[in-house]
Amino acid sequence: MVRKVAPAILGALLLLVTADGPAEAARVEETIFPLRVSPKQRHFVTSQGKPFLYHADTGWQILSRLTFDEAREYLTLRKEQGFNTIQVQIAMGPTQTNRQGDLPFHGDVDFGRPNEAYHDHALRVIELAESMQLMIVLSQPWLGCCEEAFGNRPDKPIQRNGPTKNRQYGQYLGRKFALARNLFWIMGGDNDPKGDRIPLFAMIEGLRETAPPHQLMTYHASPPHSSTDLFQYAPWLGFSFIYTYWPEKPNDWVPGKPQPHVYEAALREWTKSDVMPFVLGESQYEGTGAKDNDMGTAQMARRQAYWAMLCGAAGHAYGSDLWDFPTNWREIVRYPGANQLGHFIRLFESIPWWTLRPDIRHEAVVAGYGEWGRKDYATTALSEDRRLMVAYLPELQSVTVNFARLAGEVFEVAFVDPRTGKRIKVETVKERTVRRLPSPTAEDLILMIEGR
Repeated sequence: MVRKVAPAILGALLLLVTADGPAEAARVEETIFPLRVSPKQRHFVTSQGKPFLYHADTGWQILSRLTFDEAREYLTLRKEQGFNTIQVQIAMGPTQTNRQGDLPFHGDVDFGRPNEAYHDHALRVIELAESMQLMIVLSQPWLGCCEEAFGNRPDKPIQRNGPTKNRQYGQYLGRKFALARNLFWIMGGDNDPKGDRIPLFAMIEGLRETAPPHQLMTYHASPPHSSTDLFQYAPWLGFSFIYTYWPEKPNDWVPGKPQPHVYEAALREWTKSDVMPFVLGESQYEGTGAKDNDMGTAQMARRQAYWAMLCGAAGHAYGSDLWDFPTNWREIVRYPGANQLGHFIRLFESIPWWTLRPDIRHEAVVAGYGEWGRKDYATTALSEDRRLMVAYLPELQSVTVNFARLAGEVFEVAFVDPRTGKRIKVETVKERTVRRLPSPTAEDLILMIEGR
């Protein structure tokens, strides 16, 4: 039972709290961390056992591009927009310093000689994020897609340092960040292991030896690979990333062949035999910059998030050209897609999202769901008790629903505009029959049906 404290008594208690004593104890008591995997292995839960929807931003280079005060500003803005997780690279490139001029390593990128000052700054930012109830998912030194980072060639640091120093650095990371309760790890980084495999595995094993067990690991592979495509039964893999780009045109990774859409990758992951939480770790980025290989629209960002969640994901990561924090990052942080995803997190947190299961066989939405492999494909999920149905319509399309597949005698039907979060059409259906539902005007839509 929760008892209310009179204001006068509460004020007296606050006067007794000091910065290095009870205040820290109070913060520890209230924290949602560490996260853990739910009993059914499909999502994350807080230290209190409440479902945690992984809603991330790809603020990859916060540690190198921002000062501590700028990092606080950025994290505050993302927190206000509804994000609860930030994906971060501990280091993107071997010669890249942080804003204090510190390199990640001494010597010739010597993994046996990590720069304490560089890693101290990283730890301060992680501790700041924890005080703000933000999860950090931190990478090892990034492998890189295109030989631009730490991996992929014998002369690059991952291979050049060899297994022994890679293991030592993994051990160092585990010890350095051992007290961080708000921390998961990303291994790899935009690439499959390839020639980096042996030293990379040594780093993973070193990290496992010293990091606490609640700091789960995932792997960031080459698109369209997921973590479990490469390491499905690896004992260190705690959750999976799915990753797909450019589904509507050929790309460099799969010559002449398009990548799968997010819903294709997610449903494939959902049906694997070794069940673990998976998240959309990266996909099309919102932006207008010259890096046109990544840049997409706010609508793309929305549909990727909804597709992922309605196909069984434990969450997703939003991306934009903020990732390397250019000089105008304060403008980019307010992109429309990022703001509109605030409605995404609020909508799902208003319903028992963790009970939703993908309607793979189209038992509820029986017609009008578009074509598999195309961007008009509508995804649907039903709660375990079948009293809730949520569908995402990426284009304006009327759908036909079999209400007999839902539980209840009376159903509230609502279309929601994901740009505003507003219900723009609501009606009540009293027959458990098959019924066509014309869509109202919008750019894309969420259809929610609740049975009573």
